[in-house]
Amino acid sequence: MKTYSSLKVERTIVGGFLSLIVVGTFLIWSFNFAAGQPLSWVDSFFTATSALCVTGLSVVDTGKDLCLMSQGVVLALIQLGGLGVMTATTTLLLLLRQKIGIRQRLLFAGGLGLDTPAGAVRLLMRILKMTVIIEGIGMVPLFIAFVRDFPPLKALYLALFHSISAFCNAGFSPFSTSLEGYASTFWVPATIMALIVSGGAGFLVLSGIGRYVLRRDTLSPHCKLVIKVTASLIGGGLLLFLISDWNGAFKDLPPVLKVWNALFQSVTPRTAGFDTIQTSRFSALGIFITCLLMIIGASPGSTGGGIKTTTFALLILSTFSEMKGRGRIVFANRNIPFDNVRRALSMTLLYVSTVLFCIVLLSFTEELPFRALIFEAFSAMGTVGLSLGITSSLSSAGKIIMILLMFWGRVGILTFMYGMISRETRDNVNYATTNIPVG
Repeated sequence: MKTYSSLKVERTIVGGFLSLIVVGTFLIWSFNFAAGQPLSWVDSFFTATSALCVTGLSVVDTGKDLCLMSQGVVLALIQLGGLGVMTATTTLLLLLRQKIGIRQRLLFAGGLGLDTPAGAVRLLMRILKMTVIIEGIGMVPLFIAFVRDFPPLKALYLALFHSISAFCNAGFSPFSTSLEGYASTFWVPATIMALIVSGGAGFLVLSGIGRYVLRRDTLSPHCKLVIKVTASLIGGGLLLFLISDWNGAFKDLPPVLKVWNALFQSVTPRTAGFDTIQTSRFSALGIFITCLLMIIGASPGSTGGGIKTTTFALLILSTFSEMKGRGRIVFANRNIPFDNVRRALSMTLLYVSTVLFCIVLLSFTEELPFRALIFEAFSAMGTVGLSLGITSSLSSAGKIIMILLMFWGRVGILTFMYGMISRETRDNVNYATTNIPVG
């Protein structure tokens, strides 16, 4: 039977994303040119990459500078990027009534990080059903909220756009100021938060929760870990933002709305990019907290980016295990293989190193505040979309650097490296052991 490596799953994922970005760039440029609102190729390229990589950073105003057809392309790219290239490709084959062979099953399973292709088609159908149901449910309260301010057809379009964008953790909005106009309301922020958390949890976790609720199946250790980490990050973020900006970004709001908007701010950096309070209004501590949440990001197999919640959890568990002198790492009465921890360490090191290197490059190409460049780089790599307001001021070179960060952040830096670098065959030579002093 063929293995994942022989089928070059990573190379297929990288190639699939690149192909869709090229197509999206051409369509956005063409539609806007035909509508008399020409964009440069770089801006079209940036917009297509940001949409497919579900980031939300934008060098143009989505609602004003993009024609309706280009907005449709952006929305389609967001949905494709949220589902993933392998999921979208396999879905297309099913729609065309093509047989899903072992190669496609392996690619689909590999794209979700599964160990086996068994039940791949059933899982795909569950993913599609969940996506349609969750986005459809999300549209209802959004439509009710928007129809008060817009004609019914426009309200329906805005509800569809925001529901897809939120569930896919994209952060794109036709509104020039994102959701800042709804900071004092309930339904819009509540619905957006629910969609962000659902999309960021990952399809495997949503499927596991569904089986637990409907059939009382036991939650897997992966589901338990994601739920615990997600709840901890949201709760911890809420408290930290209240501490950092009670008299800062939230100073003009009544106490209840301070808590409400702090909750929204603790959800959106992982990794959606919507905002109800302008990001530049936050204190230095608030910006730092946002950066930490952007780095951690969403969960594996989800629509979001970052190093992932499970990676963060493994690093924490490994650290506590070392502090306690344990020879193994345990969670939910299960031993966690050291290979998982090694991969988590490698990915975190590559992730942070890549961002730092690009920050250095941006400092050479841009004459903008260094703090803003740091924030922008972490936002791009985390596929978040929050900004301190400098995105449209970037030079062409700076935009290309950001495009690379968004791409690496979505496909995964390890996936990209695996796709570009030939993997060595297993070394069967045993070497003598030596100890290297640490710390």
